[in-house]
Amino acid sequence: MGLNGLVRKKVRASESGMQGTYRRQVDLLEDLRDCLELERESLINADVDQLWELMRRKHTLLTDIQRTGIEIKSFMARCFPDSEESARTSASRQWPWFAELNRRSGLLKEEIRRRLGENTAFIQDTLSFFDDLIGIFVSGGSTMGAYNHLTRPVEAKAPRIYHREV
Repeated sequence: MGLNGLVRKKVRASESGMQGTYRRQVDLLEDLRDCLELERESLINADVDQLWELMRRKHTLLTDIQRTGIEIKSFMARCFPDSEESARTSASRQWPWFAELNRRSGLLKEEIRRRLGENTAFIQDTLSFFDDLIGIFVSGGSTMGAYNHLTRPVEAKAPRIYHREV
């Protein structure tokens, strides 16, 4: 086996390692997406025990996703060190599987951002509700009271809900 054969074998090994790492990252992103869906259900059901478990799971997944991201960047730097174009462009051209995994990864990341935003909004809405409820209790049942300084003044006969800030 000549020098070219050794180089090709090394490139194939790098490609195989890169493909395995990228597939692992996509699997981790799918797990994170599923974890956020379970988090949503746990928030709705107020399952605090499961929320704590999901928080630990999300932390582990995020650590693993970051680790695979570093591995992918390292593979890209080794496989395309002197490329005139971006390493991703070169990889997409040379490896047919790369474009599909890259697209899948991007879609999963977008879906994760969306679900994270939904969960965050749900938490904020819930906290706002409890804040308003505590304000009503503190003020002896009146909607005007201890927490009123946090909102705009409400006109006398207008329903309060129409004056809430979004």
